[in-house]
Amino acid sequence: MKNSSQLVVICTALLVGAVQASEYSIHAEVWARPRSGDALLALPALQELLRDFDENPDATIEIRYPGGEEGVLWAQELQDWLVALGVPSKRVDTVVGSGVQDSIRLLLNKRGAQ
Repeated sequence: MKNSSQLVVICTALLVGAVQASEYSIHAEVWARPRSGDALLALPALQELLRDFDENPDATIEIRYPGGEEGVLWAQELQDWLVALGVPSKRVDTVVGSGVQDSIRLLLNKRGAQ
């Protein structure tokens, strides 16, 4: 029993080290402004996200959005913009539950980062 507990601890430690995430957020008031590719690229959160994404070739982006129809539409539009800006659609996932009603959270999951 003791050996299996140690094995679980070791496996958990390896999994935690295998994926690291950086987090960025966009508030609803910022998103409510007129949007264009240039306007989105001027947002500091997206600048940092896309820079970090380019530096981590195996990374994926997770869009965590507020629940409800408005949150779904927001997440879908942001996902479409990310794809239009060059992020492969297969590397972007949407997940309900940003934890904040007026904000979307973007997580950059870096595989194999240490």
